[in-house]
Amino acid sequence: MFPDFLRPEVREWWGHQHQDLVDAGIAGIWNDMNEPAMNDRPFGDPGKKIWFPLDAPQGPVDEQTTHAESHNLYGQMMARACAEGLERLRPNARSFVLTRSGYAGVQRWSAVWTGDNQSLWEYLEMSLPALCNLGLSGVAFVGEDIGGFAGNATAELFARWMQVGMLYPMMRAHSMIASARHEPWVFGDRVEKICREYIELRYRLLPYLYTLFWEAATTGAPILRPLLYHFPNDPKTYNLYDQVLLGPSLMAAPVYRPGVEERLVYLPEGVWYDWWSGETHQGASHIVTHAPLEKMPLFVRAGAIIPLAPVMQYTDERPMNELRLRVYPGEGEWTLYEDDGRSFEYRTGAWATTTYRVHSNDSQTDGSQTVEIAARQGEWQPQPRQVTVEVIGKGEQQFEDDGSDRRLTF
Repeated sequence: MFPDFLRPEVREWWGHQHQDLVDAGIAGIWNDMNEPAMNDRPFGDPGKKIWFPLDAPQGPVDEQTTHAESHNLYGQMMARACAEGLERLRPNARSFVLTRSGYAGVQRWSAVWTGDNQSLWEYLEMSLPALCNLGLSGVAFVGEDIGGFAGNATAELFARWMQVGMLYPMMRAHSMIASARHEPWVFGDRVEKICREYIELRYRLLPYLYTLFWEAATTGAPILRPLLYHFPNDPKTYNLYDQVLLGPSLMAAPVYRPGVEERLVYLPEGVWYDWWSGETHQGASHIVTHAPLEKMPLFVRAGAIIPLAPVMQYTDERPMNELRLRVYPGEGEWTLYEDDGRSFEYRTGAWATTTYRVHSNDSQTDGSQTVEIAARQGEWQPQPRQVTVEVIGKGEQQFEDDGSDRRLTF
């Protein structure tokens, strides 16, 4: 029997079925295989696949249709039922919902992953355009199974995939029960160290990522973006699928072939900084960059302002009493969004935004930079914290963040 999730009363009933799970402390639900899929006898995977009856009626009486018309909505309405049910049962805390099946608008209810991929280099390569296309379609909270779901990843493949996975809006490693173990330490000390470095970078970038999620939720902008999104007048970006932007500022050129330690990178117009070395490159050009197994080529646009948190083992390990702003000389601005990360109070004003700007001092000949910090907006107050403003190549300054405006010269 399949619930008819197009009917509001069925969605309400389904949401209530999560009560026991919520009582046990569950804060997130993964809706897997949530499409009507049936096998003739013998039941299970060996059985012959058969169609769900396409003439089966679905939906409320006043707008009833058939399964032939509504098939693609089935998984989406299940995700909606789950999300709405969790919000009723956990009204003071946000829940996590993940769905395998969805349709246009699924981003209102759930995160999405791309299904059962394989532990092959081709699937690592395909993940970039797949997730970018989902983002351009309005579905921003997306991810792939790092390392591949089916099959056995090699040490090199897993390391490279973890580097790329650091960019995924939803980052998780996952594999099927019959595959070999895929924990980072299984692949030896070198790969474990690489995985740790990129997972820690992910945690450091959480203030940047959280702001991108806010932007996605309020404007529909993707989190992971193809280069053409920000460089629509550059034809060289149109078919460039193997480089991606995380937000407007960070560009990655991942390695997705075995044995590769050099790769060609296209830099669009402007000045770009190497994330690892700080070396500058003039854009609208190709460069060849060294990419040993430990390094995923990563670049930052001039004028970028990247907020960084301390490394933590999980997001609520301790209050974020330090914030580092990594500023790249040039002209640019960034608005940092913050709230408590747990409740729905942001809907009634418990949020905060702080806008940072960097620009060159035209009246000076020493290449000095000014960083302007606008007064914090909104009703939410962060924990007392020390802010370090680091302008690449110029030095750093620190202050206690009280939400007031400031002007710093470097």
